[in-house]
Amino acid sequence: MRIAVFLLLLVTPFGVGFAQHNVPELAAALTIVAVPEHPLIELGDEQQLLNFDFAVSNHGRSTWRLSEIEIETYDEYNKLVTRKTVNSNGLSPSVNIVSKALLSPGDAIDVFNPFYSFPVDSPIAKLQYCFRYNREDDATEAAANQHRVPLDFDTQVRVTVIPRHYSTKTDLILPMMGRVLVWEGHDFYAHHRRVPLQNPKVQQMGVRANSNRFAFDFEIVDKEGRMYHGDPYDKRNWYCYGEPVYAPGAGKVMTAENSIPDNWFEGRKVSHPDLPASADPKGLGNYVLIDHGDGEYSVLNHMLAGSVAVKTGDSVRRGQMIGRIGFAGDTIFPHLHFSLLSGPGISQDEGVPASFTKYRRLLGTKSVEVRRGTVDSGDFLVSEATYDKNKTERRDPTHITPVP
Repeated sequence: MRIAVFLLLLVTPFGVGFAQHNVPELAAALTIVAVPEHPLIELGDEQQLLNFDFAVSNHGRSTWRLSEIEIETYDEYNKLVTRKTVNSNGLSPSVNIVSKALLSPGDAIDVFNPFYSFPVDSPIAKLQYCFRYNREDDATEAAANQHRVPLDFDTQVRVTVIPRHYSTKTDLILPMMGRVLVWEGHDFYAHHRRVPLQNPKVQQMGVRANSNRFAFDFEIVDKEGRMYHGDPYDKRNWYCYGEPVYAPGAGKVMTAENSIPDNWFEGRKVSHPDLPASADPKGLGNYVLIDHGDGEYSVLNHMLAGSVAVKTGDSVRRGQMIGRIGFAGDTIFPHLHFSLLSGPGISQDEGVPASFTKYRRLLGTKSVEVRRGTVDSGDFLVSEATYDKNKTERRDPTHITPVP
């Protein structure tokens, strides 16, 4: 599905009736664009979720402080539906929670979209954002800005975005059996969605898109919701460690890695094996990348060395065992990472929303059957899908010989 997005960039004084400084370099000083260029709407439980960022750049010579972000939503007839703001009013400026408020000359930063949830019946055919800034070049301006109301600003940038809903094309099932916790998904505060693409270190790593934008970290838990028993600094005590990983959908294996040794705990710190820089540059550990067709790709990370049961070019069935959960790669404890991507480039292609089929959401003493739906941080789930049970017996992970 092609998504149309229109970006309108305007940097202008607000107009008559509001105090402003005499700023000669307003024109083209600030630019703001949506990232990704084509934002997708994920349909959650009774809400529409918007997961995208803004790339903000200061090309001028002044320092600017973000004082307010406003959004107006419009229906398909271009009629105003709602208006919201997040601003610097109050004892703890709320925009500081969203992103860095101060933009120095030459800065390029990410502002994570603060308006991430709308009622399921609210039209959001067009989104009109307005970023408002105050100049802050010296201590006098800094002191004055602390007492300015949101209506009093020096410049603003408008960005118009037209999003579209996204529906998962692949018939996906959860890639794990048992009682599963979404330890971290892609809710507003999840680390998966907060990848600063404008950061020089991130760019040096070759990351050009957030493939984790709609990602999940899955854990297996006991009936009390615990992820481990005994000492958590012994990886073998984690309930998920060594458990089977299944193909979430049918497809063809694009890439598979099976030779990255596990991390280990030294005291309360995670230690990593000494590997060549080229061995695991993205921190995936042992992983499988599956092409499902229709422009969707699954990547499953942090598996156990020697356990990956498929190789590049293999065709896989939905529910086929493809490996076991380990402790390899960029991870702080054993778990399975899952992302659905829009392309095969793990650092080059954006993530897309993933809906799963045939599972139950556990709600204390109750549970709800879900034929098809989304999951996110904090959910407890049990899959009711069909898996390859001939290869699901639990093995002692220490008996799996790592590939040299």
